[in-house]
Amino acid sequence: MKKICVSILALICIIISVSAVSVSAAKITYMRGDADGDSFVTISDVTRIQRVLADLEKDSNGIVKRNGDVDNNGLDITDATKIQMYLAEFNDPYAIGKTITFDEYELPFIPNN
Repeated sequence: MKKICVSILALICIIISVSAVSVSAAKITYMRGDADGDSFVTISDVTRIQRVLADLEKDSNGIVKRNGDVDNNGLDITDATKIQMYLAEFNDPYAIGKTITFDEYELPFIPNN
């Protein structure tokens, strides 16, 4: 009986090791500040953020929340202001307009403030 149990256990280990599946996360790519998802950072992105924050529009797919959060501390009205400052060509420490890529299961870097 002991030999049968050991044999079955060995067979299970072989099956598990042979059928091991490697999981790779999908890459998420977006443009920081492009809240409306049109591949450009414009005043329309500011308006979209303001409308979502005022509950005049829904962000059902999360694009506004992800793309519009330029400082990585949650979407709020300061993100709209920072995009406006970027459009007015003020100093941009947030990489607005740059492409951001991360793994689907990896959280974006959030710096300590």
